[in-house]
Amino acid sequence: MDNEAPTRKKLPPAAVWLGALLVVVLLAWASVTWINSLIGDERCDKPVQIDVVAAPAIAPVLSGLTTGGGGTCAGVRVAAGESVTVAGEVANPPAGRRPQVWIPESTFWLGRAQARGAFTLPGDGTSVATSPVVIAMTEPVAGQLGWPTQAVPWTALLSPQATLPVGIPDPAADPIGVAGLIGVQAITEPLTDKGPAETAVLRRLSGQVVNRAADLYERIPGGTSGTTNLGAFLTSEQALLAHNARPAPATPLVASYPSGAVPTLDFPYVLLPGATPREIAVATTFLNHLLAPDARRALQAAGFRDPDGAAPTAAPPTAAPPTAAPPTAAPPTATPSSSASAPARVRPEPMSPVRMPSEDDLVQVLSRWTGVQLSARILSVFDVSGSMNERVGAQTRMAVVLQAAQEGVRLLRDTTDLGVWIFSTKLDGDRDYKELVPPGPIGQQRDKLANALAGIRAVPNGDTGLYDTTLAAYQEARRNWVPGRINIVFIATDGRNDDDKSISRAQLLAELAKLVDPRRPLPILFMGLGNGVDAGELQEIASVVDGRVYIGKDASEIRRIFFSALSDFGCQPPSCRK
Repeated sequence: MDNEAPTRKKLPPAAVWLGALLVVVLLAWASVTWINSLIGDERCDKPVQIDVVAAPAIAPVLSGLTTGGGGTCAGVRVAAGESVTVAGEVANPPAGRRPQVWIPESTFWLGRAQARGAFTLPGDGTSVATSPVVIAMTEPVAGQLGWPTQAVPWTALLSPQATLPVGIPDPAADPIGVAGLIGVQAITEPLTDKGPAETAVLRRLSGQVVNRAADLYERIPGGTSGTTNLGAFLTSEQALLAHNARPAPATPLVASYPSGAVPTLDFPYVLLPGATPREIAVATTFLNHLLAPDARRALQAAGFRDPDGAAPTAAPPTAAPPTAAPPTAAPPTATPSSSASAPARVRPEPMSPVRMPSEDDLVQVLSRWTGVQLSARILSVFDVSGSMNERVGAQTRMAVVLQAAQEGVRLLRDTTDLGVWIFSTKLDGDRDYKELVPPGPIGQQRDKLANALAGIRAVPNGDTGLYDTTLAAYQEARRNWVPGRINIVFIATDGRNDDDKSISRAQLLAELAKLVDPRRPLPILFMGLGNGVDAGELQEIASVVDGRVYIGKDASEIRRIFFSALSDFGCQPPSCRK
C-alpha cells in the first residue's frame, strides 16, 4: 500500500560496533584535546613543570618515577623535605616558587599545617603508599621475648609491667611518636587503673625521646652515637626494612606489630593551594601514574606497602654505603640475607591501614604526653600527728607514708622542684606546720630530701591541724607558682582536722576560693591513709581548687595512688582531665 510506512534496513553487527568505537574515539580525542589545552599543544611550546615536595623516606623512589609521569609536554620534579619544615612553609609561604604537591609521611602533618594557619589546605589526601608503625627490636631482645618461636606483641614492650627501655621520636613532631602514644592508650584502656597505667608507661617512654625517628638507629649496638643503650624503639616498617637491607647490617632488627588500631603512615598526595589549572592537570596525571601497577611495584620494592596494605616485596639488598640513619629507598629484605629459611623479621601478610584520629582526639592524646613530660613544682606536706604511729598491717602509717614519699621522689624528674613540710599541732611555736626542706630541684638535693624524710617521726599525742596547714601551704604555693610546670600541693594525712583552735572549715573554703586562679592551676592532692580519714571533708576542700582525693588502705596501693595523681594532674590543659 502506498501509505504504508517504509521499512528501515537493519545495520549489520560490524557497522554497529564500528559506530560505537567511533564514539569512544571521539570522546577520547575530546578528553586529550581538553588536557592538551591545559598543559600545552602537541608542539610543546609551553611545557608545564610542577614541583613535588615529599617526605625523605619516600622522595628517592618517587624521583625515579617522574619520567613521563606528568603526561606529554609536562615535567615533574621531586625534592625531599622534612614534613615539620614543610608544614610551617605551607602555613607561612616563603618568597619564590612554591611546590604544587606535598606528600608528607602522614595525614598528621596536614592537621599540623592547618593549626599553624594553612586554612585552605585540604585535611586529607590520596594515599600513594603506606607503612605500619612497628617497634624495632634487636635480635637478642626479640629472643628474650619469645622470637622466633612466636611473634612479640606490643604488650611485651609497652605494658605497665614491661621494664625494657623503648625509644620514641617526639610525638609533638613525628607521627610515629603519635602512633606510639595511641598504642599505649589501646594497651592500657581495658585495665581497671587505665589512667595510672598509661601514665606509668608514658613516664618510661619519656626517658628515651629523640627529635627525629632516624636518630634512634644511632643508639642501637653498632650505631654511631656512642650511646648503645636501646634494644627497642618505635619506627616504620619501611625504615626497618631499609636498615636490614644495608650490606651486612651490624644489628639486624625484628619488627613487633601492634594489635590495636594504631595509625599507619599513609603518605597522602595533596594538591597545595595556588596551583594553576595547567599545573592541576599535570599533578592529577602524576597521581594516576603513582597509583598505576608499575609505580606500585616500585614502591613495594622500596619497602612500602600499597595504599590498601599489601605487603612489600622481598628483594636482595643492594650495595649502598653505610649511613647512621636508615637509607630511605633501599630495596628491603624480609628475611636475613644469609639464609632463606631463617625466621621472618616482618609480617608478609597484608595489613589494613588505620587512619589518624581526628584533630580533637589528637589534642587529647598529645596533652597527656605534654603533662607527663613537664617537670613539676610540688609542696609535700606530711601528717605527723600521734595517730600516724598506728599500724597498717606490719607497718605504721608513718612508715607507709614515708615509703610512698621515697618512691615518689625516685620517680620524679631531677628538674622537679620539691619542698617538704610536716604538720600536727604547735610544731613551730603556735604554728601547726614546719618546713623541713624548701622547694628546689630534686637533682640538686636528693640526699637532703632523703635525710629529711628518713628523720620524720610521728609526734606522740599530737593532733591534726589540717585546716591551718592546708591554707598556709596553699598560700605559700600560690606565692611561688611557676609557669611551665605542674604546680601541686600534696598533703598526706590519716585523719580529719581536730585542732579546736584552728580556723573553721567554712573559713578555709572561703580563703581558698579567693586564691583560685584558673589561668594558673594549683590543685591540692590529698592522700588519705587508713580508716580514720574523713573523705568527705577532704573532697570538699579539694573541689574548691580542682583537686583530687585518693584513699589508700595499705602500702601496696601507694604506687597506684602516685600514678593516679600524676595521670590526673599531668594532663594539660586541665580541661582534658577525667
